[in-house]
Amino acid sequence: MRKNYFIHPKALQDLEFDQILSHIATYAHSDKAKEQVMQIAPFVEREVIETVLSQTAEYLTSIESENPLPNHYINPFDEALKKLDIENSFIEPKNLLNIAQAVDIITGLKKFFEKLSGYFPYLLQDIERLKNHPEIARTIHFKIDVYGDVKDTASEELSRIRKQISSVYQEILQIFAREKQRYDKLNYLADIKETIIDERSVLAVQAAFRKKVKGNIVGTSKTGSIVFIQPEATAKLQKQLFNLKYDEKQEIIKILKALTDELRPFKEVLVTYNQYLINLDIIAAKAKFARQIQAIKPEFSVQKELKLVKAHHPLLKITNEKLGLPVIPQNITLNEQQRIIIISGPNAGGKSISLKTVGLLQLMMQSGILIPVHESSRLTIFKSLLTDIGDNQSIENQLSTYSYRLKNMRYFLRKVNPDTLFLIDEFGTGSDPDLGGALAEAFLEEFYKKGAFGIITTHYNNLKLIAGKYPEIINAHMEFDTRNLQPTYQLNIGQAGSSFTFEVAQKIGIPYSIINKAKKKVDKNKVKFDQTLTKMQWEIKKLKDLQKEYDSLKEQLELERQEHIQLNKSLLQKLNRFNRLYQLENDILKAGEKIQKFFEDYFKHQNAKRLTIQVFKWAEMEKNKKFPGLDKNKKQTREKKLDIKRQKSEQRQIKAEVSKELQSKDVVKELEKIEIITMEFTPQIGDQVRIKGSQANAIIEKLEKNKALLNYGKFTALVPVKDLELVLRKN
Repeated sequence: MRKNYFIHPKALQDLEFDQILSHIATYAHSDKAKEQVMQIAPFVEREVIETVLSQTAEYLTSIESENPLPNHYINPFDEALKKLDIENSFIEPKNLLNIAQAVDIITGLKKFFEKLSGYFPYLLQDIERLKNHPEIARTIHFKIDVYGDVKDTASEELSRIRKQISSVYQEILQIFAREKQRYDKLNYLADIKETIIDERSVLAVQAAFRKKVKGNIVGTSKTGSIVFIQPEATAKLQKQLFNLKYDEKQEIIKILKALTDELRPFKEVLVTYNQYLINLDIIAAKAKFARQIQAIKPEFSVQKELKLVKAHHPLLKITNEKLGLPVIPQNITLNEQQRIIIISGPNAGGKSISLKTVGLLQLMMQSGILIPVHESSRLTIFKSLLTDIGDNQSIENQLSTYSYRLKNMRYFLRKVNPDTLFLIDEFGTGSDPDLGGALAEAFLEEFYKKGAFGIITTHYNNLKLIAGKYPEIINAHMEFDTRNLQPTYQLNIGQAGSSFTFEVAQKIGIPYSIINKAKKKVDKNKVKFDQTLTKMQWEIKKLKDLQKEYDSLKEQLELERQEHIQLNKSLLQKLNRFNRLYQLENDILKAGEKIQKFFEDYFKHQNAKRLTIQVFKWAEMEKNKKFPGLDKNKKQTREKKLDIKRQKSEQRQIKAEVSKELQSKDVVKELEKIEIITMEFTPQIGDQVRIKGSQANAIIEKLEKNKALLNYGKFTALVPVKDLELVLRKN
């Protein structure tokens, strides 16, 4: 990746950006990718930053989803590609295989990203720019096998030579085995019997019998007790084998040169393939690092604004998690109304960490690295980032810390502008407190006038007071637990903080007498100012504790309110169900009573026609109650009208059939039987019954005195026996 010198190299060093890159590099697959990770530098172009961040975020999503990317790791082949510029050169088979695998991977990735373009739009952008040439892989695979060796079938000549080699080699093995067996029977051979020297099989002959074995001496053991002899019978064949292997090597070179010539027109394509896969390796490494530190892609602010919510310093997060220690998240905002923050508070209270967190996260974001913040965070882009952090004493130039810092401030004065973020730790230290503080105040006023954004940490009271003079400068302090005399590492915006110099000394165990002497030597106004800050911090802490208690109580009450709402809703639903059930049962009872009256009237007058008219007249009345205005509705469709007409026709037919059946004596007799059964009914457990005038059936579950316990399935009811009629007798 290209370097971007808008961000001063010293800022990268002060904020330990190289350590972030080192962590990312451990996740890279190839050495080339690791090397390029260490060259990552911030960008200032928003489009570039947006693209690089989005690619990493998409890769992170693929890791955590059901759509992981196919394997895309390769051994980079950029060195091999250099041979394409050298005439009559050739690429080694192993490198050719790497090239073929890269082409296959690119082809597979293109299909993958096109299929899931909705999930990976930014990753798709890069691979869409690559030309598709799967024929490169086919050409290589045709002549190179999966182990990186030239295939026998790469040429007819190579096939012929290798067959000869195999034949001669087998013949050598047979003859050598025969010679070994013969001399072994004569006890001429040493215990090891044979070995290989210079690709030749030789006999291990005892030195005393060397003249009795026909062949060429090719070596001896260290002690001289063994002589290695190539049998005369295999020497000629061995020479032939060497010649054939030489011919094989020359034929392979010829094939590789021809294959390399075929690749030369594709050099630029292969260069882009190689770098694309290295870049994808880097993106994968950044995504895996992001998963380790629980990082996300932040939003870009339309305004000039840096809003970090629940931000963590990534290096501190990694270290503390290994040690099992908590990491206190920070909330910091810089915008047009709050451009400069002055952080004060005790030593070792976390001021420097807060300042470094802002700087490091800004560098990471502008370098396309996801950052550990809450999703509501928003960042802007700064074209320059200036830092003055730590002990900057220059031994080489024989400059003191303060002299070096003054030189640094001179550089700041030349460079700061509205697109600058400056971070200064312990502003003004290194000289006389009054004089150094006054000079620091003058510098800060200049930075303010030039519209720069920044964060400084200080112990100087004059710098704490400057926030009251300028509307866009605001104080902040690191919270300190005055009860236990220890820092909480929590940053609070809006109020300056005490250095707690005497309180910390007291905690360490410095005698009160010395602390009191020190207080007397300090200007009373300064002591009072510091005491006021301490008191204010204590009051702020109490207010915050009360706010937390209030928020907790409010949350609890809200939960209880929601529970009551849910309970009321549930009870209302049950009540509505019971009302519907009651209405249904009531309707059934009324219908039963009505039908009972019809039958009583029929038994009294024995007039079937009258019964029919009464029943259907009642049915029409019920229909009009449930469906008022059905016949008068002019907006009915033709299908509904026809349907109603059919229903009326069926009703007329049913009326006729029912009327005819009711006039039958058999029906009258059956009705009389039903009446007799009803009158003579004696209930038993298990009988299926119903309440007179009702249509709901139930089973008698229990009988006690003159009452029966009826089981309706979903509920039970205790009913007087006299109100029941039999539906079905228990078998």
